[in-house]
Amino acid sequence: MAHQAPWLILLDRLALLLDAHRAENPSETDRKARNKKYVKILQDVCTVVRDAEMNASPDLADIVDKAHTILDRELKWAYSQAGGFSFVPTFAHSDDAALVEDALENAGSDVLDAFLKFYSSLMKPEAAPIKLPAFARVRPWTKSPRPHPLTTRLSRFRGGFAPSATPATPMAHTIYKAQAHLTVDTLSSAPFDMSLSSGGSILAMTGGGGWKANKPFLHYYILGDQTSDFLEGVTMDPGLSSVPQYVVPDESRKLVFLATEDCVKSISFAPDDSGKVPSRLPAVHTVDSGEFDGPLVLLPNGRIARSGEGRAAIWSLDSFGPEKSTSSSETSPHSVVTFADDPGYFPAAWHLHEPSGHLLCAEGLEESGGYAFLSIDLEHGGKRVARYLGHGGEVDKIATSSGDPNVFVTAGSDGYARLFDVRHPLPVLTFNTGLQRDGCTDVVLVHPDGIPTLFTGGDTTQQVKMWDIRAEECVYELSTGNNSVTGLAWDPVRSALFVATECRYVNRMGLRTGYRRARVPRWATWKAVDKEYRASKEAAQNGSGGEDDGAYAYGGMDYPDVYDDYLDDGAEGESEDEEDIDEGYSADMRWPQKCFHKEDFFGYAYDAGEHVLFRWQFKDTPDITQLPASTTCDDYD
Repeated sequence: MAHQAPWLILLDRLALLLDAHRAENPSETDRKARNKKYVKILQDVCTVVRDAEMNASPDLADIVDKAHTILDRELKWAYSQAGGFSFVPTFAHSDDAALVEDALENAGSDVLDAFLKFYSSLMKPEAAPIKLPAFARVRPWTKSPRPHPLTTRLSRFRGGFAPSATPATPMAHTIYKAQAHLTVDTLSSAPFDMSLSSGGSILAMTGGGGWKANKPFLHYYILGDQTSDFLEGVTMDPGLSSVPQYVVPDESRKLVFLATEDCVKSISFAPDDSGKVPSRLPAVHTVDSGEFDGPLVLLPNGRIARSGEGRAAIWSLDSFGPEKSTSSSETSPHSVVTFADDPGYFPAAWHLHEPSGHLLCAEGLEESGGYAFLSIDLEHGGKRVARYLGHGGEVDKIATSSGDPNVFVTAGSDGYARLFDVRHPLPVLTFNTGLQRDGCTDVVLVHPDGIPTLFTGGDTTQQVKMWDIRAEECVYELSTGNNSVTGLAWDPVRSALFVATECRYVNRMGLRTGYRRARVPRWATWKAVDKEYRASKEAAQNGSGGEDDGAYAYGGMDYPDVYDDYLDDGAEGESEDEEDIDEGYSADMRWPQKCFHKEDFFGYAYDAGEHVLFRWQFKDTPDITQLPASTTCDDYD
C-alpha cells in the first residue's frame, strides 16, 4: 500500500464530514448553527494546507490540489438552491493570517430605516425610545476624527490606532490624512471596464450607452492635458458592432485595445503632426478573436493575449502598429497556448505578475463552472505554476504593485479583498470590505514611500475604503455621492486615485427615481465648508494654528495628527432634530430613499444623482472647497 501523507488523510476525513453535512435535511431553526459548523469545516480544510506548508511537506502540491477540489465542490453546493447561502463567510483566515475588519460598524441607512419601522410597528405609541444596536449607532461626522484642516470633508475616519504613515513618509502621510483635491466629471453611461496606462498617459473606459446600453462607446482622458481643477474626457464611437466589455491601454505603443465578444480593435492615442492627440482617435487594427472572448492582457515582448476555454490567443503588437492601415484586419492569432494542466479552465479575470512573467488567473463560474485561482506560465506551454485557495466566490479584479514583487490582491464578489504572497497558497490577510453583504468591486494596491496601502470599492455600500495593511486597519472611507463603485485606478505620476461610479437611482429614461427631500445639517452645506476653509487659511497665515501645527479644532473638539479612539459602543446616535437641520438649504436638495449613508455621515452632504468619475489628487495644499454640487429639486423628476 502506497504511503499517503497525513494531511491528505485529514483532507479525506474532512471531505467525508462535508458529505455527511450535505446529506442532512435541516430544519429552519437549526440552519444558522449548521451553516456555522459547515464554514468551520471549510476553515479546517485551509488549516490542513497551512499546517502542511509550515511543515514543508513534499506532497504540498497534491495537498493543495485536493483541498481545492473539496473547496470548489463545496462552494458550488453552498450557492446552489440546496445549499442556500447568499454568501459564504471567510474561511481562509487564521491567527497568523488575520481577518481585517472595519472598526466602524454600519449597516446602512436603508437597513436602519427598515429596522426602525418594523420595531415601531411592534411597540406601543407611548413606549420609551428604543436603544439602537451597535451597528446602528453611527454618530454624525462632527463626532468623528479629522486629522488635518485640509482633510477632505468627503472622508470619514475611523480611529483608535496609530497609522503606519508618519511625517517621515510625506506622500503616504498626505494620503493617510486624506488631504485630497477632488475633481469630478459626469459620465453619460456607467463604464463596463476602466484601465489606466502604465505610464499614466491615458485613462480609458468602455461600455454601452443609449437605450438599453447597447450603443458602444470609448470614453478617455489624456491625463497630461487635464488641469488640477478641471477634468474633461472625450466620448467617441469606436466603430464596433457590439458593446466592448474590456479595455487595455498600451503606453509604449500609444494604443488602446477594445474587446467585444468576437473581436479586438486597437485605437491610437499617439499625437498627430501638430503634437496634439486628436479628439477622435483613429482606428488602427481589428482582429476576429473568434472563440476567445475573455479578458485581454498585455504581455512582455510586444504581445497581447485574450483568454478562451482552456486556451489563450496571442497576437504580436507589431501588427497593431501605427504604420498599419486603419482598415487592416486579421482573423487568426499568431499563436495559441493551451493550458496544459487545466484544459477546461477559462480565466474570467487575469493580471500579469510582471516580476515572474506569470499570469494570475481567476476562473469564472459561468464560463467554466468553478472558482479556481491559478498562476499560469504562457511562456512554457501554459503550465500551472501555482494554485491559490481561500476565495469564497468569484474574483472580479486582481491588482499588483511595483512596491512589492511578491504580493497581489484580489477583489471578490463575496465582499472580501484578499492579500496573497505568490509563494504561499493561502491569503496572508483578508479584508472584510463590505460587511459580508456587498461585493468588493475593485482594488488598488500602492506603496507610497514604501507603506503598503489598499483601496477597495463598494457596491451597495457606496464608498471607497483606504486600509493600512501594516496596521491591519481601515483608516477612512471616501464618499462616492451615493453611487456604486465600478472601477478604481491609481495614477502614480500624479498621486491620484480615479473612481468610476454608477448611479443606481437613474432609470433607462435618464430620470432620477426613489428620492426624498434632503435633511442637511448646517455644518454639511457648501457654505459651511467654505467658511471653515477660509478661517483655517487665515489662522495658518497668522501663525495661530491650522495647517502647520498638526491639530485642528472644529465644534470645540481637537483633532490631533494621531487618530483618537472615538468608537464608543455606549453612545447613542444623535437624532436629526439635534443636528440643527438647515431647512432652507434642504428644501432645494434631494436624497435617495434607499442609500447607504445619511446626510450627516460625511462633512459635506453630496448626492451625485448621475454616473460620475472621481479624481482624488493627494497633495499638501488641496482646495477642499472644490466640491461637486448635490442633487437639487430642479434635477429631480
